[in-house]
Amino acid sequence: MTNTPLFFLHFPRTAGTTVDDIFFNNIPENQILKIYSRDEFNRNRFIDETEFYNLQYITGHLLLSSLNPTQIYGRNVRAFTFLRNPVKRLYSEYIFLKTWKEQHLYEYLNTHSVSFTQYITSTEKILKYRGKNFMTRCLSGDSLENGNIKESLEKAKSNLKNSFIFFGIQERFMESIFALSKKIGLKNIIHQKRNALNYSSIPEKISPEEEEIAREYNSADIELYNFARDIFEKRIKAEGAAFQAGLKNYLLINSKFQNISNLLYKKAHSAQNNSQSINLPKNTNW
Repeated sequence: MTNTPLFFLHFPRTAGTTVDDIFFNNIPENQILKIYSRDEFNRNRFIDETEFYNLQYITGHLLLSSLNPTQIYGRNVRAFTFLRNPVKRLYSEYIFLKTWKEQHLYEYLNTHSVSFTQYITSTEKILKYRGKNFMTRCLSGDSLENGNIKESLEKAKSNLKNSFIFFGIQERFMESIFALSKKIGLKNIIHQKRNALNYSSIPEKISPEEEEIAREYNSADIELYNFARDIFEKRIKAEGAAFQAGLKNYLLINSKFQNISNLLYKKAHSAQNNSQSINLPKNTNW
């Protein structure tokens, strides 16, 4: 690790909780800055220079103050991110916010019976920035009011390719995290999948009409995602045979770890149901 902190630009529903868990297992807690809640944001609005350069990892639903070079708190960071198919990312975000009571939009979405289409198209202040080329705007630094989405898209492509030290693809998470570990020297990348939605328990599915609206309002994000996916594919191929051999071994080891973890969880969960002496929270980290 260098004394320039890593910064994870965490787009919602791109396996970011799993990414965070991996980093939390590699970096001491006092060298991590995590800003997800309003309280965390308020506590860390300002940090001194010494504290900043003690950090190794900064994460949260935060935006960079500069994209070229990548900076936050007016200081350089080594930024990376994960992208996901925009329509699937948006639908996952919508379902997550509508079904998890702890989320800040839960009450609004349910009280107002906000549909997926309304979530995308709404001009209400609380929703207007969510369903409209969100990844492009974050990676370009432009606001929704900029108006020239083609210009924003080109800026986003350039920043992603040239300013970020790495970007991964959520649909190819295992390849992505393995490549990231090689890039920055992460030693422990064995993990469990975190914060994933169980779509089998969700009755509604996105309709063709809803998908068409999502694609219309996120055309720049779709082009950005395809651009990133093509570059990612070329970079993985360029890694060669040694990378593929290492990836195969990693997939095998992590699969065994997840199987064992799932068995332990089921046994402990069963024991909890039969005895008051065991307290097993749902987010147990084995």
